[in-house]
Amino acid sequence: MTSLSTAAPPAGPLDAHDHGTIAGFRQVLDLHGFGGDAVLTAFGSPVASTDSHRRIDLPLYLRRLAPASPLHTLIKLFVLDQQVDEDAVRAAVSPLTVADLRALGLVETAAHGVRARVRLSAYDGLVLAHDRYDESEPTLSHDHVLNVNPTTIALSGLTVRRKVGSTLDVGTGCGVLAILAARHSERVIGIDTNPRALNLAAFNAALNNVHNVEWRLGSLFEPVAGSRFDLIVCNPPYVISPESRYVFRDSGRRGDAICEEIVRSIPQYLAEGGFASMLCNWALGPGEGWSVPPARWVADRGCDSWVLSRGAQDPLTYAAGWNRTSDPAAYDEALNRWTAYFEELGIESIGLGAIILRRRAGGQNWMRSDMLSESPAGSCGRQIERIFAAQDVLPAVADDRALLDRAFRVADDTRVQQILAPRDGTQVAERSEIHLTSGFRFRGAVDAQTIRLLQRCDGSRRLAEIARELAQEVPMSPEQAAAATADTVRGLLAWGFVIPADADGGDLSPNRP
Repeated sequence: MTSLSTAAPPAGPLDAHDHGTIAGFRQVLDLHGFGGDAVLTAFGSPVASTDSHRRIDLPLYLRRLAPASPLHTLIKLFVLDQQVDEDAVRAAVSPLTVADLRALGLVETAAHGVRARVRLSAYDGLVLAHDRYDESEPTLSHDHVLNVNPTTIALSGLTVRRKVGSTLDVGTGCGVLAILAARHSERVIGIDTNPRALNLAAFNAALNNVHNVEWRLGSLFEPVAGSRFDLIVCNPPYVISPESRYVFRDSGRRGDAICEEIVRSIPQYLAEGGFASMLCNWALGPGEGWSVPPARWVADRGCDSWVLSRGAQDPLTYAAGWNRTSDPAAYDEALNRWTAYFEELGIESIGLGAIILRRRAGGQNWMRSDMLSESPAGSCGRQIERIFAAQDVLPAVADDRALLDRAFRVADDTRVQQILAPRDGTQVAERSEIHLTSGFRFRGAVDAQTIRLLQRCDGSRRLAEIARELAQEVPMSPEQAAAATADTVRGLLAWGFVIPADADGGDLSPNRP
């Protein structure tokens, strides 16, 4: 693999080079529980996932945080954007000084004490600096750096978390995905076109004691031309927009061109067997099937691909979601501008989702597309590997005899639930459902025959033997039982409910963390 030279992060609002003072600041945060559950406990009630809670419930939070304590001071300063008395800040950050925080760029002098220049958020054991969203000045700057938002969390969940040599994070923002990847990667590169983002990302790496990430300024893959990576993650400015207002949202490209370019480019930067996960939106023309554009992008790229969709939105709904504001005139003007743009491009609806790629040269690459009925929960990495492994196995067992000659076991996260109803003095199964307990949480109805099959799939016996047993329990010939068993197992395998007996948790790859 091509060696990569280290590039220093651009200057910005924070001093990302004073590692000693940054480490001391993290010690202060940890001492007072800022990165853990103590912050939520201090709020005393569930905190909304959007910034609106800071405006709506600010009086409530300030009352709860009224008792003087270092943690309360840190929350008011770095979470609620409040001006805080300098003496209280001095006590909260000791043995550091307020001057130390000023030197790092974290705080500035305000009319009534000290105010933070950035906001701090905790996520998955990390503490991350990012730009504030000032409710009194709701217009963001062009180079605004977002916090850990729902899209970031979604992409993190769709990332394969196996040990790898190298990872690339395209559009790194505040650096959270690159820093998380550093836990299971020998080295990571984070790329962004926004110098401010790279500055905050470098600070966040230091704040979380991560040293195997480097940051590069540039557009898409230009800073790593000629290199290949074992893992790529990308949260691009995927919004289909007539604007060039925000770096994190607007690509300035026409329609969905930015997503198409990235998907088509990823394979040349992926090492053999490497995975890539990215979020994207795509434009759908009149009568166009929801998976047609991404299927066109991934075709003949030397990768197996899995397209996931969480639905589509009509142009007006989509425009409203990205432009909702308390200013009626500005809101109406934005709706007019965006819907006119969509009409000009012939866009009937906008698909929302993700694409997962795996580099596999040679042979026939496959493409799968699924509409998700609910949002994934938590990490889906091992399930992704399981699904890709299943897609590899299925062509090899297209013949029933080949499938029946193999042994399978139920995946550890598979559950079967039955709803019983009283009938004629006994309890009868009214409905039975199979589901996964985490990740994609796929689910579906199952019948009694499938339940009996699952009870026998412990990995110790070939399916042919199980099929013969099932034939003796129901009015079915051995041939019918064998065909039904094979057909059922193919479906269970494709959705990750069962796995080959020789697979490690559903993953056929040897490179496990």
